Amino acid sequence: MGFTAKMVFQMERAEQRRSISLERLERMARAVGCDLVYGLVPWERSLEDRAMELVEREVWRKRYTARKTGTDGPGTKGLGT
Repeated sequence: MGFTAKMVFQMERAEQRRSISLERLERMARAVGCDLVYGLVPWERSLEDRAMELVEREVWRKRYTARKTGTDGPGTKGLGT
């Protein structure tokens, strides 16, 4: 797929405005023989730390729910309740 100078200018402008679509970026990447790589980079912690935080929050939620209802909820076995 060829791009005209005008198309390249428009895509670069859209990219600067942060309004370019992933589909368009992918087409640009293919046109120049590249793969588009899209990712998320944490601001402060590693993704592993964030994942552990979410797991711990879920464990505490299940413990609280089990205590509140007086029954062991699903997935609470062995959590010390």
